[in-house]
Amino acid sequence: MKKIALILSLVLCFGIQGAAQTLDSDRPGRIIVKFKPGTALLAAARAAAPSSPAEFAHLAEPRHALLATALALPGIARLRAAKPDAGLQPLAAGMERIFIADLDSILSPSEAARLLSSNPEVEYAEPDYVAHGTGSPATLSQQAAGPPRYDANPVLPNDPFFSGQWALQNTAQDIPLGGGKNLPIKAGADINAPAAWSITTGLAGTILAVLDTGIIATHPEFSGRLVDGWNYVDNAKGKDVTDDHGHGTAVAGVAAAKGNNSALVAGINWNCRIMPVKVIDKNNSALYTNLISGLQFAADNGAQVINLSLAGAEDSQALRDAVTYASSKGAIVVASMGNDNKGEPAYPAAFSNVIAVGATGAQDQRAAPFTNGLAGSNYGAHIDFVAPGDYLYGLDFTNPANLLAWFGTSVAAPMVSGTISLMLAVNPGLNFDQVMEALKAGARDQVGLASEDTQGWDKYYGWGRIDAYRSLLYAQGINLFSHVAIGGGWTTVFTFLNTGSSAVRGTLTLTKADGSPLSATLSGPSAILAAPLPGGRNEASSLAVTVPAGGVRFVTATGSGSSTDTGWARLETVGSGASGGLAGGVGTFQYAPGTNLQTIAGILAASTVQYATIPVNNDDSQKRYTGYAVANPGPDPISLKVVVVDQNGNTVTPNPSIKNIELPAGQQTARFLWQDSSALLTFKGSVVLIEKDGKRFSVVALVQNQGLYTAIPVIPSKAPTIN
Repeated sequence: MKKIALILSLVLCFGIQGAAQTLDSDRPGRIIVKFKPGTALLAAARAAAPSSPAEFAHLAEPRHALLATALALPGIARLRAAKPDAGLQPLAAGMERIFIADLDSILSPSEAARLLSSNPEVEYAEPDYVAHGTGSPATLSQQAAGPPRYDANPVLPNDPFFSGQWALQNTAQDIPLGGGKNLPIKAGADINAPAAWSITTGLAGTILAVLDTGIIATHPEFSGRLVDGWNYVDNAKGKDVTDDHGHGTAVAGVAAAKGNNSALVAGINWNCRIMPVKVIDKNNSALYTNLISGLQFAADNGAQVINLSLAGAEDSQALRDAVTYASSKGAIVVASMGNDNKGEPAYPAAFSNVIAVGATGAQDQRAAPFTNGLAGSNYGAHIDFVAPGDYLYGLDFTNPANLLAWFGTSVAAPMVSGTISLMLAVNPGLNFDQVMEALKAGARDQVGLASEDTQGWDKYYGWGRIDAYRSLLYAQGINLFSHVAIGGGWTTVFTFLNTGSSAVRGTLTLTKADGSPLSATLSGPSAILAAPLPGGRNEASSLAVTVPAGGVRFVTATGSGSSTDTGWARLETVGSGASGGLAGGVGTFQYAPGTNLQTIAGILAASTVQYATIPVNNDDSQKRYTGYAVANPGPDPISLKVVVVDQNGNTVTPNPSIKNIELPAGQQTARFLWQDSSALLTFKGSVVLIEKDGKRFSVVALVQNQGLYTAIPVIPSKAPTIN
């Protein structure tokens, strides 16, 4: 029989095997068919197909041959009637109108899909592609304990191998590789887990589904926390999802091994429930139909986070439909990027409603190659974040007292899934967009090679390496912003506006590019306290700021004057999520004393918009002028149309005409209206910013009043009407 060609090679054992694998020899070629609603073929398919997975073993060849005749497609359902998975079947989890057609040797899957797609009653048809797990194990050397490093008020588990879990916390401690060699580690190249655990270690009400090779249900690290899954590799086994490869047990352990139980290692979420769904076989291969069924099963049975540590090279509408279905049920889907060191799309990671995760190594750089010889973490236009994924301790499915070292984006993905499950413990109502915003707000940018990890989103690191603590802050209604330029003789004015109903406190931290403290003079009202707040790394000099409900606070930072003494200011604000502290956002900008506005230092906005209307009340005699600052946080360039509107809503064309804005990814700019046209020195009306292609941008309004510069958040409103 003609087999489906494998579409992604995977190194399974310490980087030895790099060629594509094949499916089990007794498995036929298959295609996925989705019929259009209300068609005769859909009715025939439903009549011919069994009504439940339990009937798969009782299929009779004649009735499937009838459907094959109706489709005018030779080669379908000509298999032995005794074969349990012969003929036409509905998708095992029951995705509406999707069926699986088995093929004999007359047609290849691609030929059958092409012929079926031409039928007007067929919505789509495609081969049943194959994905693979994206992780690789190796024997673990005896690890050495390293000195603890922790933030203020951390939670440090008593698991004996925790000190070797560099991805959760490290101080460049030694991790022996064997043969007298150690794994070199950069201090701080972790996800800041102990600080995150000071907020929560997870709740039993959160369900994390792991779609993988299964799990060892008797492993002590999962005791009392498993909920029923399903075996889609072998439907006849039903709820028996016993791991026969090891990949699934290791992935589940990274995300959710029990912490602080005096045994082995700590996962990221210590208390969530785990739903193992077996979609990958003993050869680490997964038919797309199994993934589709697994996604629906997990979503239908209450999974809030779904981890897919696997990747396939072929796009699939059926798989896309399944991800969309899971998303519609509120599940957050996370997938690995793959380990081929390539920029080509991998699926399902490349779908827009999936969080795609690449891997970093112990030096906080993209793992390329991995320590065990895997080619490297994939990259490309669809990557969202990176997480540690090189030489991570994983549970051994053959021996519950043993650990293995694991490599690949397979173990990076559950770092993100586990973090999301912690976020849902503090805010169960988070949707996909809010989870993305929280992960972006917490991510550590520009940690890797300068040639790859550029400011903002980039194709190698996405939005950056995740930081569980910072994202948990944001998930609670806390605004957290970073990387505002400071120093070099410039003065930066920070405007803290609290639109919430309770006081908000924040920490302003100044660092040089290398992370060392940056010397600057800070001044402001007495509400600025002298000591840094607890929580978060005390990387540099800090000031604590308290902003009362409905109040505003200004802080001025003046650099030393040396052009080499420059760095960044990071603002972390902590407020009451229930009252929505700092809901309007915070704006900052930078100017050189005695000159015009030079450079915008940062856009600190609570949300992004597709358009913004800014009131203008310019009065040259009062030295009051209006401007705006915009930033492009997305991966693509944005094009802003700038329109000036008078008080009657009529478009104004000053002489010279005002300039539109072309802004590359990750860039920001600012200007006052009079910088475009002196005719606007005295003007009342509005300035409207519109992204021409519907992309989103950040914006604050700038006001200079009697020499005092202020940045004011722009509150999103209805789309403007322009006459």
